[in-house]
Amino acid sequence: MTDILLAAAAGPGALGTALRSGRRGGTGPCRVAVLDPTAERIAQALALIDRGEPWHGGNDIWFAPRPGPAGRTVFLFPGLDARTGPPPDDVLRWLGRPAGPATGAATLAERTHATLRLNRVLHAALLRAGIVPDAMAGHSAGEWSALFAAGLFPEPAFDEFARTMGAAPVPDVVFAAVGLPAEAAARLAEGEPRVVLSHDNGPDQSVLCGDEDAVTRCLARIADPEVPRRVLPFRSGFHSPMLAPYLPGFSAVFDRVPLARPAVPVWSATTVAPYPDDETELRALLDRHLVEPVRFRAVIERLYEQGARVFVQAGCGSLTRFVAATLAGRPHLTVSAGSPTRPQLDQLRWAAAALWAEGHAPDLAALGLTGPTADPVPSARAVTGVHPRTGAIPVTHPVADAYEAAVAAVSASVETVYRTWKERT
Repeated sequence: MTDILLAAAAGPGALGTALRSGRRGGTGPCRVAVLDPTAERIAQALALIDRGEPWHGGNDIWFAPRPGPAGRTVFLFPGLDARTGPPPDDVLRWLGRPAGPATGAATLAERTHATLRLNRVLHAALLRAGIVPDAMAGHSAGEWSALFAAGLFPEPAFDEFARTMGAAPVPDVVFAAVGLPAEAAARLAEGEPRVVLSHDNGPDQSVLCGDEDAVTRCLARIADPEVPRRVLPFRSGFHSPMLAPYLPGFSAVFDRVPLARPAVPVWSATTVAPYPDDETELRALLDRHLVEPVRFRAVIERLYEQGARVFVQAGCGSLTRFVAATLAGRPHLTVSAGSPTRPQLDQLRWAAAALWAEGHAPDLAALGLTGPTADPVPSARAVTGVHPRTGAIPVTHPVADAYEAAVAAVSASVETVYRTWKERT
Protein backbone atom coordinates (compact mmCIF):
# COMPACT_ATOMS: atom_id res chain seq x y z
CA MET A 1 0.00 0.00 0.00
CA THR A 2 1.50 3.33 -1.09
CA ASP A 3 2.52 5.71 1.72
CA ILE A 4 0.72 9.06 1.94
CA LEU A 5 2.14 11.83 4.10
CA LEU A 6 -0.45 14.06 5.78
CA ALA A 7 0.46 17.13 7.80
CA ALA A 8 -1.47 20.14 9.12
CA ALA A 9 -0.71 23.38 10.97
CA ALA A 10 -2.13 26.82 11.67
CA GLY A 11 -0.40 28.39 8.67
CA PRO A 12 2.22 27.84 5.95
CA GLY A 13 5.13 28.84 8.19
CA ALA A 14 4.28 26.32 10.91
CA LEU A 15 3.48 23.65 8.33
CA GLY A 16 6.82 24.13 6.58
CA THR A 17 8.65 23.89 9.91
CA ALA A 18 6.82 20.66 10.78
CA LEU A 19 7.58 19.10 7.40
CA ARG A 20 11.27 20.05 7.57
CA SER A 21 11.52 18.37 10.97
CA GLY A 22 9.91 15.21 9.61
CA ARG A 23 6.71 15.53 11.63
CA ARG A 24 3.39 14.24 10.32
CA GLY A 25 -0.11 14.85 11.57
CA GLY A 26 -0.84 18.03 13.49
CA THR A 27 -3.97 20.16 13.43
CA GLY A 28 -4.99 23.32 11.66
CA PRO A 29 -6.57 24.60 8.46
CA CYS A 30 -3.29 24.67 6.46
CA ARG A 31 -2.74 21.15 5.09
CA VAL A 32 -0.55 19.14 2.77
CA ALA A 33 -0.79 15.59 1.39
CA VAL A 34 2.06 13.89 -0.46
CA LEU A 35 1.66 10.54 -2.20
CA ASP A 36 4.78 8.34 -1.99
CA PRO A 37 6.74 11.08 -0.16
CA THR A 38 10.18 10.87 -1.74
CA ALA A 39 12.81 13.45 -0.87
CA GLU A 40 12.14 15.18 -4.21
CA ARG A 41 8.40 15.42 -3.61
CA ILE A 42 8.83 16.69 -0.07
CA ALA A 43 11.20 19.37 -1.37
CA GLN A 44 8.60 20.38 -3.97
CA ALA A 45 5.90 20.43 -1.28
CA LEU A 46 8.05 22.69 0.88
CA ALA A 47 8.55 25.09 -2.04
CA LEU A 48 4.77 25.25 -2.53
CA ILE A 49 4.18 25.79 1.19
CA ASP A 50 6.76 28.56 1.29
CA ARG A 51 4.91 30.33 -1.54
CA GLY A 52 1.58 29.78 0.20
CA GLU A 53 -0.24 29.02 -3.07
CA PRO A 54 -2.78 26.20 -3.41
CA TRP A 55 -1.66 23.12 -5.36
CA HIS A 56 -4.15 20.51 -6.53
CA GLY A 57 -2.47 17.20 -7.22
CA GLY A 58 0.35 17.96 -9.64
CA ASN A 59 3.17 15.43 -9.13
CA ASP A 60 0.97 13.81 -6.47
CA ILE A 61 1.18 16.76 -4.06
CA TRP A 62 -1.88 18.47 -2.61
CA PHE A 63 -1.48 21.69 -0.65
CA ALA A 64 -4.29 23.89 0.68
CA PRO A 65 -3.29 26.94 2.76
CA ARG A 66 -6.92 27.26 3.85
CA PRO A 67 -10.10 25.12 3.61
CA GLY A 68 -11.40 24.67 0.08
CA PRO A 69 -14.61 26.10 -1.37
CA ALA A 70 -17.66 25.55 0.81
CA GLY A 71 -20.58 23.96 -0.96
CA ARG A 72 -22.30 20.70 -1.64
CA THR A 73 -20.68 17.48 -2.84
CA VAL A 74 -21.69 15.75 -6.07
CA PHE A 75 -20.71 12.20 -7.06
CA LEU A 76 -20.08 11.87 -10.80
CA PHE A 77 -20.20 8.46 -12.47
CA PRO A 78 -18.33 8.04 -15.76
CA GLY A 79 -19.60 6.04 -18.70
CA LEU A 80 -17.54 4.11 -21.22
CA ASP A 81 -14.03 5.51 -21.49
CA ALA A 82 -11.07 4.71 -23.72
CA ARG A 83 -9.19 3.45 -20.62
CA THR A 84 -10.92 1.06 -18.25
CA GLY A 85 -8.31 1.04 -15.47
CA PRO A 86 -7.23 -1.80 -13.17
CA PRO A 87 -9.97 -4.01 -11.70
CA PRO A 88 -11.18 -3.05 -8.21
CA ASP A 89 -10.27 -6.37 -6.55
CA ASP A 90 -8.11 -4.57 -3.96
CA VAL A 91 -11.02 -2.30 -3.04
CA LEU A 92 -13.36 -5.28 -2.79
CA ARG A 93 -10.95 -6.98 -0.38
CA TRP A 94 -10.86 -3.79 1.69
CA LEU A 95 -14.66 -3.81 1.73
CA GLY A 96 -14.64 -7.47 2.79
CA ARG A 97 -16.35 -8.60 -0.41
CA PRO A 98 -15.38 -11.37 -2.87
CA ALA A 99 -13.56 -10.20 -5.97
CA GLY A 100 -15.89 -12.02 -8.35
CA PRO A 101 -15.09 -13.16 -11.91
CA ALA A 102 -12.76 -11.12 -14.08
CA THR A 103 -14.48 -8.69 -16.45
CA GLY A 104 -13.03 -8.18 -19.90
CA ALA A 105 -13.26 -5.09 -22.11
CA ALA A 106 -13.15 -6.50 -25.63
CA THR A 107 -16.87 -6.20 -26.41
CA LEU A 108 -19.43 -3.51 -25.69
CA ALA A 109 -21.15 -5.82 -23.18
CA GLU A 110 -17.87 -6.51 -21.34
CA ARG A 111 -16.85 -2.87 -21.31
CA THR A 112 -20.28 -1.77 -20.05
CA HIS A 113 -20.25 -4.40 -17.30
CA ALA A 114 -16.71 -3.47 -16.23
CA THR A 115 -17.56 0.24 -16.11
CA LEU A 116 -20.74 -0.20 -14.10
CA ARG A 117 -19.02 -2.65 -11.74
CA LEU A 118 -16.10 -0.31 -11.02
CA ASN A 119 -18.46 2.62 -10.48
CA ARG A 120 -20.54 0.53 -8.08
CA VAL A 121 -17.54 -0.67 -6.05
CA LEU A 122 -16.02 2.79 -5.75
CA HIS A 123 -19.34 4.28 -4.68
CA ALA A 124 -19.55 1.73 -1.84
CA ALA A 125 -15.93 2.45 -0.92
CA LEU A 126 -16.46 6.21 -0.82
CA LEU A 127 -19.38 5.77 1.57
CA ARG A 128 -17.33 3.50 3.82
CA ALA A 129 -14.59 6.14 3.81
CA GLY A 130 -17.09 8.69 5.14
CA ILE A 131 -17.39 10.58 1.85
CA VAL A 132 -21.07 11.13 1.07
CA PRO A 133 -22.85 13.07 -1.70
CA ASP A 134 -25.60 15.64 -1.67
CA ALA A 135 -26.46 14.89 -5.31
CA MET A 136 -25.39 12.58 -8.11
CA ALA A 137 -24.98 12.75 -11.86
CA GLY A 138 -23.60 10.50 -14.55
CA HIS A 139 -22.07 10.68 -17.99
CA SER A 140 -23.73 8.48 -20.60
CA ALA A 141 -23.93 4.92 -19.17
CA GLY A 142 -22.65 6.35 -15.91
CA GLU A 143 -26.10 7.79 -15.37
CA TRP A 144 -27.30 4.23 -14.75
CA SER A 145 -24.62 3.92 -12.06
CA ALA A 146 -25.99 7.08 -10.43
CA LEU A 147 -29.51 5.63 -10.44
CA PHE A 148 -28.30 2.47 -8.66
CA ALA A 149 -26.11 4.42 -6.23
CA ALA A 150 -28.98 6.70 -5.23
CA GLY A 151 -31.32 3.74 -4.73
CA LEU A 152 -33.71 4.68 -7.55
CA PHE A 153 -32.74 1.34 -9.14
CA PRO A 154 -32.68 -1.35 -6.41
CA GLU A 155 -29.36 -3.07 -5.63
CA PRO A 156 -30.59 -6.65 -6.29
CA ALA A 157 -31.27 -5.73 -9.92
CA PHE A 158 -27.68 -4.69 -10.60
CA ASP A 159 -26.09 -7.94 -11.78
CA GLU A 160 -28.72 -8.74 -14.40
CA PHE A 161 -28.87 -5.11 -15.53
CA ALA A 162 -25.10 -4.82 -15.91
CA ARG A 163 -24.86 -8.11 -17.83
CA THR A 164 -27.72 -7.48 -20.24
CA MET A 165 -27.64 -3.74 -20.90
CA GLY A 166 -24.51 -3.84 -23.05
CA ALA A 167 -25.56 -7.05 -24.82
CA ALA A 168 -28.56 -5.61 -26.69
CA PRO A 169 -28.07 -5.06 -30.45
CA VAL A 170 -26.74 -1.62 -31.44
CA PRO A 171 -26.04 0.17 -34.75
CA ASP A 172 -22.59 -0.09 -36.32
CA VAL A 173 -21.62 3.56 -35.95
CA VAL A 174 -18.56 5.22 -34.44
CA PHE A 175 -17.85 7.94 -31.90
CA ALA A 176 -15.15 10.55 -32.42
CA ALA A 177 -14.00 12.95 -29.70
CA VAL A 178 -12.86 16.37 -30.92
CA GLY A 179 -11.22 19.16 -28.98
CA LEU A 180 -13.86 21.73 -29.87
CA PRO A 181 -16.93 23.19 -28.15
CA ALA A 182 -20.27 21.70 -29.13
CA GLU A 183 -21.24 24.54 -31.47
CA ALA A 184 -18.05 24.19 -33.52
CA ALA A 185 -18.22 20.39 -33.55
CA ALA A 186 -21.81 20.47 -34.80
CA ARG A 187 -20.76 22.67 -37.72
CA LEU A 188 -18.36 19.94 -38.83
CA ALA A 189 -21.37 17.67 -39.36
CA GLU A 190 -23.33 20.08 -41.55
CA GLY A 191 -24.39 18.31 -44.72
CA GLU A 192 -23.86 14.87 -43.15
CA PRO A 193 -27.30 13.45 -42.30
CA ARG A 194 -25.77 10.38 -40.67
CA VAL A 195 -23.57 12.32 -38.23
CA VAL A 196 -24.84 14.06 -35.09
CA LEU A 197 -23.41 15.70 -31.99
CA SER A 198 -23.85 13.06 -29.26
CA HIS A 199 -21.93 14.57 -26.30
CA ASP A 200 -21.28 18.11 -25.10
CA ASN A 201 -18.63 17.28 -22.51
CA GLY A 202 -17.10 20.69 -21.89
CA PRO A 203 -15.83 23.81 -23.63
CA ASP A 204 -12.86 21.87 -25.00
CA GLN A 205 -14.38 18.51 -25.96
CA SER A 206 -17.39 17.24 -27.87
CA VAL A 207 -18.25 13.91 -29.47
CA LEU A 208 -19.65 13.18 -32.92
CA CYS A 209 -21.48 9.94 -33.71
CA GLY A 210 -22.30 8.46 -37.09
CA ASP A 211 -21.27 6.26 -40.00
CA GLU A 212 -17.52 5.74 -40.03
CA ASP A 213 -16.89 7.22 -43.50
CA ALA A 214 -19.02 10.28 -42.74
CA VAL A 215 -17.33 10.87 -39.37
CA THR A 216 -13.94 10.60 -41.09
CA ARG A 217 -14.99 13.35 -43.51
CA CYS A 218 -16.06 15.53 -40.58
CA LEU A 219 -12.72 15.12 -38.84
CA ALA A 220 -10.91 16.04 -42.08
CA ARG A 221 -12.66 19.42 -42.00
CA ILE A 222 -10.75 20.47 -38.88
CA ALA A 223 -8.21 22.89 -40.32
CA ASP A 224 -6.09 23.36 -37.20
CA PRO A 225 -3.69 20.40 -36.81
CA GLU A 226 -3.39 21.15 -33.09
CA VAL A 227 -7.06 20.36 -32.43
CA PRO A 228 -7.25 16.88 -30.85
CA ARG A 229 -9.43 14.29 -32.60
CA ARG A 230 -9.80 10.58 -31.95
CA VAL A 231 -12.13 7.76 -32.92
CA LEU A 232 -13.14 5.99 -29.69
CA PRO A 233 -12.66 2.23 -29.25
CA PHE A 234 -16.34 1.29 -28.89
CA ARG A 235 -19.47 1.46 -31.01
CA SER A 236 -23.01 1.75 -29.74
CA GLY A 237 -24.88 4.73 -31.20
CA PHE A 238 -25.90 5.75 -27.68
CA HIS A 239 -27.26 9.31 -27.47
CA SER A 240 -28.04 9.53 -31.15
CA PRO A 241 -31.16 8.96 -33.30
CA MET A 242 -29.31 6.02 -34.92
CA LEU A 243 -30.14 4.00 -31.80
CA ALA A 244 -33.90 4.59 -32.09
CA PRO A 245 -34.66 1.40 -34.10
CA TYR A 246 -32.83 -0.62 -31.42
CA LEU A 247 -34.45 1.08 -28.42
CA PRO A 248 -37.03 -1.67 -27.66
CA GLY A 249 -34.23 -4.02 -26.58
CA PHE A 250 -33.06 -1.51 -23.98
CA SER A 251 -36.56 -0.54 -22.92
CA ALA A 252 -37.26 -4.19 -22.11
CA VAL A 253 -34.32 -4.15 -19.65
CA PHE A 254 -35.58 -0.94 -18.03
CA ASP A 255 -39.10 -2.37 -17.73
CA ARG A 256 -37.79 -5.27 -15.63
CA VAL A 257 -36.23 -2.92 -13.07
CA PRO A 258 -38.54 -1.77 -10.25
CA LEU A 259 -38.19 1.84 -9.18
CA ALA A 260 -37.82 3.40 -5.73
CA ARG A 261 -37.43 6.90 -4.35
CA PRO A 262 -33.75 7.97 -4.50
CA ALA A 263 -31.87 8.83 -1.30
CA VAL A 264 -30.34 11.90 -3.00
CA PRO A 265 -31.28 13.73 -6.23
CA VAL A 266 -29.95 12.25 -9.48
CA TRP A 267 -29.45 14.82 -12.22
CA SER A 268 -30.21 13.94 -15.82
CA ALA A 269 -27.80 15.00 -18.56
CA THR A 270 -30.76 14.91 -20.95
CA THR A 271 -33.05 17.38 -19.20
CA VAL A 272 -30.38 19.11 -17.06
CA ALA A 273 -32.64 18.62 -14.03
CA PRO A 274 -33.20 16.01 -11.33
CA TYR A 275 -34.97 12.82 -12.39
CA PRO A 276 -38.74 13.22 -11.97
CA ASP A 277 -40.77 11.51 -9.25
CA ASP A 278 -43.54 10.43 -11.62
CA GLU A 279 -42.85 6.86 -12.79
CA THR A 280 -44.26 7.36 -16.28
CA GLU A 281 -42.12 10.45 -16.85
CA LEU A 282 -39.08 8.75 -15.37
CA ARG A 283 -39.33 5.68 -17.58
CA ALA A 284 -39.81 7.90 -20.63
CA LEU A 285 -36.65 9.78 -19.65
CA LEU A 286 -34.68 6.52 -19.47
CA ASP A 287 -35.49 5.98 -23.14
CA ARG A 288 -34.81 9.61 -24.10
CA HIS A 289 -31.41 9.37 -22.42
CA LEU A 290 -30.34 6.80 -25.03
CA VAL A 291 -31.35 8.74 -28.15
CA GLU A 292 -30.70 12.36 -27.14
CA PRO A 293 -27.32 14.09 -26.62
CA VAL A 294 -25.43 14.04 -23.34
CA ARG A 295 -25.43 17.64 -22.04
CA PHE A 296 -22.76 17.12 -19.41
CA ARG A 297 -21.39 20.66 -19.56
CA ALA A 298 -24.87 22.08 -18.93
CA VAL A 299 -25.39 19.74 -15.95
CA ILE A 300 -22.17 20.92 -14.33
CA GLU A 301 -23.07 24.56 -14.92
CA ARG A 302 -26.52 24.03 -13.42
CA LEU A 303 -25.19 22.15 -10.39
CA TYR A 304 -22.71 24.94 -9.82
CA GLU A 305 -25.47 27.54 -9.99
CA GLN A 306 -27.28 25.50 -7.36
CA GLY A 307 -24.29 25.61 -5.00
CA ALA A 308 -22.27 22.47 -5.81
CA ARG A 309 -18.53 23.02 -5.30
CA VAL A 310 -17.01 19.55 -4.74
CA PHE A 311 -17.14 16.98 -7.56
CA VAL A 312 -15.98 13.43 -6.83
CA GLN A 313 -15.59 11.01 -9.74
CA ALA A 314 -16.72 7.56 -8.60
CA GLY A 315 -15.08 5.64 -11.41
CA CYS A 316 -12.39 5.81 -14.07
CA GLY A 317 -12.81 8.47 -16.72
CA SER A 318 -12.35 12.08 -17.76
CA LEU A 319 -15.12 13.77 -15.81
CA THR A 320 -12.83 15.70 -13.47
CA ARG A 321 -11.14 17.21 -16.52
CA PHE A 322 -14.51 18.13 -18.06
CA VAL A 323 -15.58 19.81 -14.81
CA ALA A 324 -12.29 21.70 -14.50
CA ALA A 325 -12.60 23.00 -18.07
CA THR A 326 -16.23 23.99 -17.58
CA LEU A 327 -15.64 25.78 -14.27
CA ALA A 328 -12.22 27.25 -15.06
CA GLY A 329 -11.53 30.34 -12.95
CA ARG A 330 -14.34 29.60 -10.50
CA PRO A 331 -13.83 28.10 -7.03
CA HIS A 332 -14.45 24.37 -7.06
CA LEU A 333 -12.74 21.09 -6.24
CA THR A 334 -12.46 17.91 -8.32
CA VAL A 335 -11.04 14.56 -7.21
CA SER A 336 -11.24 11.08 -8.71
CA ALA A 337 -11.69 7.91 -6.69
CA GLY A 338 -10.73 5.80 -9.72
CA SER A 339 -7.56 5.64 -11.79
CA PRO A 340 -6.69 4.33 -15.26
CA THR A 341 -3.18 3.38 -14.11
CA ARG A 342 -2.61 2.96 -10.37
CA PRO A 343 -4.25 0.38 -8.07
CA GLN A 344 -7.79 1.49 -7.30
CA LEU A 345 -7.37 1.31 -3.51
CA ASP A 346 -4.33 3.58 -3.72
CA GLN A 347 -6.36 6.04 -5.80
CA LEU A 348 -9.24 5.92 -3.33
CA ARG A 349 -6.85 6.68 -0.47
CA TRP A 350 -5.34 9.55 -2.48
CA ALA A 351 -8.80 11.00 -3.18
CA ALA A 352 -9.58 10.91 0.55
CA ALA A 353 -6.24 12.58 1.31
CA ALA A 354 -7.02 15.35 -1.19
CA LEU A 355 -10.43 15.95 0.35
CA TRP A 356 -8.88 16.01 3.82
CA ALA A 357 -6.32 18.58 2.66
CA GLU A 358 -9.20 20.79 1.50
CA GLY A 359 -10.86 20.71 4.93
CA HIS A 360 -13.14 17.71 4.62
CA ALA A 361 -13.31 14.90 7.16
CA PRO A 362 -13.09 11.47 5.48
CA ASP A 363 -12.47 8.42 7.65
CA LEU A 364 -8.68 8.38 7.39
CA ALA A 365 -8.27 5.52 9.85
CA ALA A 366 -10.49 3.23 7.79
CA LEU A 367 -8.15 3.79 4.86
CA GLY A 368 -4.98 3.21 6.87
CA LEU A 369 -4.04 6.88 6.83
CA THR A 370 -2.66 8.74 9.84
CA GLY A 371 -3.83 12.32 10.19
CA PRO A 372 -4.96 14.82 12.79
CA THR A 373 -7.90 13.89 14.96
CA ALA A 374 -9.45 17.35 15.21
CA ASP A 375 -12.42 18.26 13.04
CA PRO A 376 -11.72 20.58 10.09
CA VAL A 377 -12.12 24.28 10.69
CA PRO A 378 -15.74 25.09 9.78
CA SER A 379 -16.31 27.42 6.88
CA ALA A 380 -17.77 30.83 7.57
CA ARG A 381 -20.11 30.20 4.66
CA ALA A 382 -22.18 27.40 6.09
CA VAL A 383 -24.83 25.98 3.80
CA THR A 384 -28.12 24.21 4.36
CA GLY A 385 -29.33 20.92 2.93
CA VAL A 386 -30.50 19.98 -0.53
CA HIS A 387 -34.15 20.59 -1.34
CA PRO A 388 -35.68 17.10 -1.16
CA ARG A 389 -37.84 17.43 -4.28
CA THR A 390 -36.06 19.79 -6.67
CA GLY A 391 -32.46 18.95 -5.79
CA ALA A 392 -31.70 22.65 -5.37
CA ILE A 393 -28.45 23.35 -3.54
CA PRO A 394 -27.97 26.69 -1.75
CA VAL A 395 -25.61 29.17 -3.32
CA THR A 396 -22.71 30.81 -1.54
CA HIS A 397 -21.88 34.47 -1.06
CA PRO A 398 -20.86 36.27 -4.28
CA VAL A 399 -18.04 38.26 -2.63
CA ALA A 400 -16.48 35.09 -1.22
CA ASP A 401 -16.90 33.37 -4.58
CA ALA A 402 -15.20 36.25 -6.38
CA TYR A 403 -12.26 36.09 -3.97
CA GLU A 404 -11.93 32.33 -4.36
CA ALA A 405 -12.20 32.64 -8.14
CA ALA A 406 -9.18 34.94 -8.14
CA VAL A 407 -7.23 32.50 -5.97
CA ALA A 408 -8.27 29.59 -8.21
CA ALA A 409 -7.17 31.43 -11.35
CA VAL A 410 -3.71 32.17 -9.93
CA SER A 411 -3.35 28.60 -8.69
CA ALA A 412 -4.35 27.17 -12.06
CA SER A 413 -1.82 29.39 -13.82
CA VAL A 414 1.01 28.33 -11.52
CA GLU A 415 0.13 24.65 -11.85
CA THR A 416 -0.06 24.85 -15.64
CA VAL A 417 3.41 26.42 -15.84
CA TYR A 418 4.82 23.73 -13.55
CA ARG A 419 3.28 20.84 -15.49
CA THR A 420 4.47 22.27 -18.81
CA TRP A 421 7.99 22.56 -17.40
CA LYS A 422 7.89 18.95 -16.16
CA GLU A 423 6.76 17.69 -19.57
CA ARG A 424 9.65 19.44 -21.31
CA THR A 425 12.40 18.40 -18.89
